[in-house]
Amino acid sequence: MSKSIESIWKEGFVDDNALIAPRINQLYQQKSKNIVDKLIRTIGYNLIGLIIGAMVIFMGLTFVGAPILGVILGIMIFALVVIGKRQVRQLELLDKDDNSYHYLKSFDGWLKGFIATYTAIYRYFYPAVFILCVTRFGFSDIGRSIISGLAKDYPAIPQLFGIPVVFPVGVIIVAFSLAYFAAAIYRLDMNSLYGRQFAKLDELIKDMEAIQE
Repeated sequence: MSKSIESIWKEGFVDDNALIAPRINQLYQQKSKNIVDKLIRTIGYNLIGLIIGAMVIFMGLTFVGAPILGVILGIMIFALVVIGKRQVRQLELLDKDDNSYHYLKSFDGWLKGFIATYTAIYRYFYPAVFILCVTRFGFSDIGRSIISGLAKDYPAIPQLFGIPVVFPVGVIIVAFSLAYFAAAIYRLDMNSLYGRQFAKLDELIKDMEAIQE
């Protein structure tokens, strides 16, 4: 029995070696390549931005007299870059010769893994940065002045090593809140950078799946 027009169309779309609807295949291949290349390029720019940010933070904190904090934060940010570079290298394992749909699905799977990895990291990164900054501020002249002033004005507040407990309790609450909302914070960050590209990727995959149904 001869194939229906719909089955022939699907075969031509899925199989790059088929002679059916070659222009449609080429169109989707070009769209796939453009979206993937743009996302990879943007991720690369973001990693470069992290390196520049680490250097600026180090120089800024050194200028204000907190070089140790600058070094620690710089190392932490550089660690994010190293992890990102390793994640990007995994893209070399994807088969670029595969048809556009399978390649996009593979890339989408990699992208979800990339986001999941950083989401897990930021659950610790955000609280750690906050605690480091607050601790450094607490040892500064202004910080010690505020702490001693509060202890003197409100002697009824329990103290821990000479520090009113409201400070460490507040730091702990904020740190746990940052850990809890890390995924949401990172998602907002990602959407601000890649939101439109994510939408185009999802739309293209859905279009391809609709054709194959």
